Amino acid sequence: MLRELEELRTDAAGLAAALARARYLRAAGLPQAASLRELLKAHRLACSGDGLSHAQEALGEARAEDPKRPARIARLAALRDFVLRARALELEPGAAQELFDLPQRPLVRLPGDAGLHGALPEVHVARELPFTRSREQRAEMEAALSTALQPADGARSAAWEAAQEAGARPRPETAGLAEKILAGTDALAQDLGGWLLERHAGARKGSAERHDVLHLLHAPRCASAFPRGELERTVRRWGEMLRLDLSAGGAVKLDADDRPLKWPGARAEPLEPPFEVGLTFLPAEGPRALASLLAAVGVAQLRAAPPEDAPPEDLWLGDAAVFHACGFALAQLLLEPEFVRRCAKAELSRDDQRALAIAAVFDARIDAARALASLQAHESGLGAKAARAHRDAWARATSADLPAGLALCDLDPWNAALARVEGRMLAARASAFWRERYDEDFWRNPRSAASLQGLWGRGGRPTCAELWAEMGTEPSPEPLLALLAESCR
Repeated sequence: MLRELEELRTDAAGLAAALARARYLRAAGLPQAASLRELLKAHRLACSGDGLSHAQEALGEARAEDPKRPARIARLAALRDFVLRARALELEPGAAQELFDLPQRPLVRLPGDAGLHGALPEVHVARELPFTRSREQRAEMEAALSTALQPADGARSAAWEAAQEAGARPRPETAGLAEKILAGTDALAQDLGGWLLERHAGARKGSAERHDVLHLLHAPRCASAFPRGELERTVRRWGEMLRLDLSAGGAVKLDADDRPLKWPGARAEPLEPPFEVGLTFLPAEGPRALASLLAAVGVAQLRAAPPEDAPPEDLWLGDAAVFHACGFALAQLLLEPEFVRRCAKAELSRDDQRALAIAAVFDARIDAARALASLQAHESGLGAKAARAHRDAWARATSADLPAGLALCDLDPWNAALARVEGRMLAARASAFWRERYDEDFWRNPRSAASLQGLWGRGGRPTCAELWAEMGTEPSPEPLLALLAESCR
């Protein structure tokens, strides 16, 4: 059993490496080296039923031990969760490949001179739509996007069913956490959010649409205070204040080149951790791109910091909420007015600062809405009921309409939205912890760098619950709600 588990861990690490590189190439707008089916074929044990059985059995035995070994349990849980996902890919490789390739396929036909430009890929629309000033034009682009993506709902449903067959299950705390996030920010979203949507996107109360929310998040009135050419310099200024090597000794490789199929924002992927972590970034004007770059830096540092002889689970796998927390902990530096002034060199009015804060509110609420809709999908399948639940939850979260053709696009059977909610909660608690220990300017205090390095240096080993315990408290949405409320004042 131990020999077979060792083989499984090695094969799972190889598949994780191959999938990470595939995700990186897609985000960077580069061609793929192999199909998903070829990757799965090269790692048969990691995506087999036998491999899953071995992982589940080993995890069960570890949990039954007395005394328990938390590190062993955490690593086996991460292994089991990865093998579950690999098994789902093996059950429906065709649907998985279709969905993986979908953003790059020329499917979106915008109104007007379609004969000249033809169909465009989703990634092109995702890059342009939020920054389009004309509300009418944004609406046309979003309608075309909805029409183009809805036919893939069949593949989404097939992939969802494969995930459930492999063992994907909702977590019981999902509804409670999501409801607390929504209830705790309802007033902010309705009052400040409604006013800013009208002020920045021209959407009057009761008439807002998804594209209006995207326009507020990506292109608020203060967007020009964050020029695309200054974003990397902003991050470097912050790193110098903290005396932090953002390249992790050269391990973090930054790709800031523009390509037609490159995704907006930033993404960090382990290519050969801890020796090489790819960080691909598309510079763009506005605070959203800066927040995305900061978040990717946090994830990249986590991937690059563990020792080279760390177990493969620490290098390749881990608690998704912790990875999100490492990203959000840096992204939410934009809610610190002094960080914006000193590092981004931007002088913002109080209303502009509130626009940055309401973006964080909407992000948290949208994650909560997706978590609730995913619960419905687990109950009824990824179909009409789940789509209706997502549209209703999205309307509650943003007071805006989610097009029917996009209602199933962002639902995930693996509790991804819940992991993001938990990551936001943990990041908010970490910020409060650093503020208590290193004062209000913790974000530029070199003493706080040691705390960051202590987190990053363990890679994927710690769980979300363990990090909460290290900060002396139980998981709670209260630190996040307090941070959002304070930032919106």
